[in-house]
Amino acid sequence: MKFSVIVPIYNVEKYLRACVDSLLNQTFSDFELILVDDGSPDNCPAICDEYAENDSRVKVIHKQNGGVNSARKAGMQAAQGDYIMTVDGDDFVDSGMLQKVSGFLAEKNYDIVCFGFETFPDGRKSYPDYREGGYDKKHIEEEIYPTLVTGANGKRFPPSVWGKAFKRELVTPVQLDLPDNITIGEDSCVSYVSVYKADSIYISHDKLYYYRVENESLTRGKKKLFSWDEPLLRADFYLKYMPEEQFAGQVARITAHSFFNVAVTVVRVKKYREAKREIKQKLSQERVKEILSKAQFKGNKKEKLALYCLKHRSTFLIKLISKVI
Repeated sequence: MKFSVIVPIYNVEKYLRACVDSLLNQTFSDFELILVDDGSPDNCPAICDEYAENDSRVKVIHKQNGGVNSARKAGMQAAQGDYIMTVDGDDFVDSGMLQKVSGFLAEKNYDIVCFGFETFPDGRKSYPDYREGGYDKKHIEEEIYPTLVTGANGKRFPPSVWGKAFKRELVTPVQLDLPDNITIGEDSCVSYVSVYKADSIYISHDKLYYYRVENESLTRGKKKLFSWDEPLLRADFYLKYMPEEQFAGQVARITAHSFFNVAVTVVRVKKYREAKREIKQKLSQERVKEILSKAQFKGNKKEKLALYCLKHRSTFLIKLISKVI
């Protein structure tokens, strides 16, 4: 079997049929569709079972709610395809997605295939900002490693797990090793480590995935606080696989970026005096200061400003910036 497509599902009843139909209507037929009901409280479990009854390609896993990380783990443990792809339950894909990816793999059994996406309803198109075509290990090291996690100019490889096809034996151990308490940025952990471990990659600029954009960005979600611990957990996970002498600066940059996002949620949710006290206390910790000292940006004014705010523990500037981003 060529592909296992995994769809983690939680509270997406409104969008689920469009997602599943886009997958079952593929022009390429050699795949299984694994619907992982992550304890969804709406009608999603029944919808999943309905599809399984009517199409032999559909497998359903019902589990207690554990988040997207645990849902993907469950799907990968059940997968039998040579390659694994994931699709979020509120998104959908081009009808030729699997056919296109299979065509790239006919050239060579690449470890990873990456492709572009379009956001909806706004219609913004995006694709990996790297040379289109095949990469062997040498070219991965030369062209992708310098900006894999976060380059000095702020450029980074596309972090999402969706929009990619991974060899099952490459990505599954990485996903299963990811701690369940990483609940934000879990995609980047799996994607970046998998790319680091890959011996070959194909990058396509074709837009084959449609990603739903909510009205508010994640950092602007009301009463949504990010954890100060998760950026450090992600940093530990990256450096568990990637040599520190080569990637310490990149990991420091992405971790600093994440700290700034946490600080923004703190000033938005908490009273200013309480937020100021918390931010100053967290940014005064020795490990945090060490990371910030290694995080150097060149030419990216937004990242440099965010880093300045963190290094100087300027809650006033963070609060001002939080009103315009």
